[in-house]
Amino acid sequence: MSKKGGDDAAAQLAQQSRSDEQARQAKIRNGTARINALFDGTPVPADTTSTPATQPFAGGSFVGDAGNALASRLGGTTTSTTPDPLAGNTFGGFNDNFYSNIAKSYQDYATPQLQDQLTDARKQLTYSLARGGNLNSSTRADQEGKLQKTADAAQLQINDTANSTANQARTAVAGAKSDLINELNTTGDQTQTINDALGRVTALSAPTQFSPLGQVFANFTGALSTQANAEKAQAYSGGAVQAPFYTGLFAPSGSVKVTA
Repeated sequence: MSKKGGDDAAAQLAQQSRSDEQARQAKIRNGTARINALFDGTPVPADTTSTPATQPFAGGSFVGDAGNALASRLGGTTTSTTPDPLAGNTFGGFNDNFYSNIAKSYQDYATPQLQDQLTDARKQLTYSLARGGNLNSSTRADQEGKLQKTADAAQLQINDTANSTANQARTAVAGAKSDLINELNTTGDQTQTINDALGRVTALSAPTQFSPLGQVFANFTGALSTQANAEKAQAYSGGAVQAPFYTGLFAPSGSVKVTA
């Protein structure tokens, strides 16, 4: 091969390499824009970089036997395009409303459980006070105040958990988006990355599964039961059995307080 021929081949190779890299960067830019739009809930731009699969023939190109026959008749080309995976996308995006709904969903899930537990705890308190003949005593207000204080603290915890759950989802989404952008930059394969993005979006946008609320008033009702048993034992034993401390709330009506 002459030197000139070798120089021409090298120049063509260099030009092809530049063209390939420019096409690769165009796909990365287009893919990045599409991923951002998918995650952000904004209109997804069209895929402007896909090259239809074709086969050459005299005077144009064809795709398969049918395409060959058509092209022969028309003297032109036919192409096949890969369906755009985002063409039917209806996902609204990971926007502020998405995260707000996660927080609200947790509150709607946990708050009724708290209210049910509070109702049960109040019934237990009322029953214990009634057995001791202290249903209308001033100490009832004190005990109910303690009960409500526990409920208020639990509601604050529910609100905190709702916010932290939404923030965890936000972090997971940001991580997934970053992973996909890195994948696109590494492989340059926009089609595969977009398909992967759809899979990640489907998983991340699925309804969050919450754990049931724990027993918020277990300490209150447990202490209530323990104290009630201790005071009844002291009353029935005539003081032979002493409660650790005596409130008078739970002793049988008409009993006499006995101290050592």
